Amino acid sequence: AAVPPSPAPPPPTAAWDARALDSGAWRYDAGSRTARFVPTGGASPLLTMACSGGAIRLTAGLDGPVVLRTSAGTDQIRFDGGSATVPNRDIRLDRIAFSRGRFALEGAGRALTLPVQSEIGRVIEDCR
Repeated sequence: AAVPPSPAPPPPTAAWDARALDSGAWRYDAGSRTARFVPTGGASPLLTMACSGGAIRLTAGLDGPVVLRTSAGTDQIRFDGGSATVPNRDIRLDRIAFSRGRFALEGAGRALTLPVQSEIGRVIEDCR
């Protein structure tokens, strides 16, 4: 009896810096010192970066330990109930703002791969 061929292995998951970017656009609101990444055709932002006192509050559909990937390396940010607070002088913010073209936030079951645009640097600078 002939042995059926083994199924092909699944394709490797693309590295974070090779994945397609989430489609959408960054929007900046100077009045509230907030940058939001709003998906194409959607109303609810995938990520909001808001200056709150001496920190930046990140809000996304993530919870627990989240891996931050930038061209400078890998860090962690802890999200609690969909948000995390990062001090305004934290190196992780600079790594996001100066990452080459993109950055990623990877939590349990969800990954955001977002473009780096000027709105990110603007909210960080406005908060400093």
